Amino acid sequence: MISTRTFKWIYAGLWASRICFALFGTGYIHPDEHMQNGEVTSGDLMSYHTIRTWEWSPALPVRSIVPAFATTGIPVWFAKLLSKKHLTQGVHPVLIFRLERSAFLVASGLIDYSLTRLVPTPSARRLGLLLLASSHVMNTFQVRPFSNSMEAVLLSLSLLFFCKISLVETLDKQRYFLHLLCMTFVTGIFTRPTFLIFGAPIAYQVAIGTFTYAGTATRWLRLVVPPLFTAAGVCTAFLVVDTLYFRGTLNDLVVTPFNFLVYNFASQNLAEHGLHPRWLHVFVNVPMLFGPWVTWLAVGAIADSATLSNDKSFEVDVLRPTIIQIIILSLAVLSVQPHQEPRFLVPLLLPLIVLIANTGRLAHVGKAFWVSCSIFNFALAILFGILHQGGIVPSLFHLHSVVADASLITRTNIIYWKTYIPPLHLLGVSERDVSTGLISFIDLAGASQDDLVASLSAGDYDKTFIVTPVAMRYTLPAAIMGCMELNQSIFPHLDLDHISESIDTGVLDGLRLGVYTLSRNCVFV
Repeated sequence: MISTRTFKWIYAGLWASRICFALFGTGYIHPDEHMQNGEVTSGDLMSYHTIRTWEWSPALPVRSIVPAFATTGIPVWFAKLLSKKHLTQGVHPVLIFRLERSAFLVASGLIDYSLTRLVPTPSARRLGLLLLASSHVMNTFQVRPFSNSMEAVLLSLSLLFFCKISLVETLDKQRYFLHLLCMTFVTGIFTRPTFLIFGAPIAYQVAIGTFTYAGTATRWLRLVVPPLFTAAGVCTAFLVVDTLYFRGTLNDLVVTPFNFLVYNFASQNLAEHGLHPRWLHVFVNVPMLFGPWVTWLAVGAIADSATLSNDKSFEVDVLRPTIIQIIILSLAVLSVQPHQEPRFLVPLLLPLIVLIANTGRLAHVGKAFWVSCSIFNFALAILFGILHQGGIVPSLFHLHSVVADASLITRTNIIYWKTYIPPLHLLGVSERDVSTGLISFIDLAGASQDDLVASLSAGDYDKTFIVTPVAMRYTLPAAIMGCMELNQSIFPHLDLDHISESIDTGVLDGLRLGVYTLSRNCVFV
């Protein structure tokens, strides 16, 4: 059994690792980590030129603006406020990046805190915290502004409030936590409507538990109706803010969770984002997110619950069946949808670890378990936290400094080719400079070489920057390659979409992103 002193040192080291991944890990997991949050809030607050994806379309907005502003908007707003008083250069994109990550880093601590309250046995609690803190999910997804990350935090708090409601003996304290639970539920639904799936077993158990506690239907209604009014009030606040934000008036109500469901129930919409086999969540995404060993322990814990179902002590332990219901229900419902991304299951990390820790299984695993788990999680943390598309954010920081130092009359064209969509709020270019034609930005994504040539030929600019993996430059015709001069090489940048080209280029160049300047003497036909 691990000693308290050893636990504190290891846990502190894991937190230090999480902080480093949050503040310095520029790996780019998925465009939604920027497009669902910082790209919108910084665009509004800083008047930057940004890219607004379909989710924020005024015609059918599927994202509430409240969670985005509550997480990354508030710190950026404070930074803007302070910059007006104390800084002359404004808010640098690097500061914005780290403020966004810091907000979610702090939020991730609520998951750790929830675990300390959900696992009562000290020895099991320590092992559970180590398993949680060493997970690559905590070092990657949870410190990035994904809506799934906030969904995980809100589910953790919901489980915490649920336990408080089950354990408190006074009516006033029970009412207090019921109010908190209702507020958390509404926030979760407006953050991601899939929160309904994760939270449904909690709502069911709370309804059963409070009814048993109240004894009669009349007393139960007196207990639950006030918190439901609180939920209605919070829901109204979300509706009002979203409607004013997207419509500018309250005449045309905007209900983003409903729009989310309408969009995702249309199969043609899901096809645009990619269709997956319905077994992908269970057999691929779960082991990839949580590790095959944790998955196996969780399966064993669920199997054990079947043999304990007639035991009176198991009936008293209401947390265990609730978590099992969350796991089974969420996997079943989310697997029905043909679009299945690993991050959709991120909220299950805490429930899985709490279930395993409370069954005492972690006390019986050997060193091989911890060593293999550590290697697995470290490897994926490096992959997603540092390597994957890791040059895009630093390239934006570099281009920001170049554009900021350029003359006011320098007309600049910036082209990204064969990369993820760049989050332009980290470029820090004002909307005015783009609208006046001083700066042009083109995201070619995975377009063909012909499209790249057409973009290079279009317009008359004083300076053109091309940002693309070094490996992809070698695929261009010699005439174009000769016109591209390397301005900055950024390492590391792992492009999993063009593995063969990266291998052909070599390890070093295959893991680099190049920022090139285009010679003005070149003519493309």
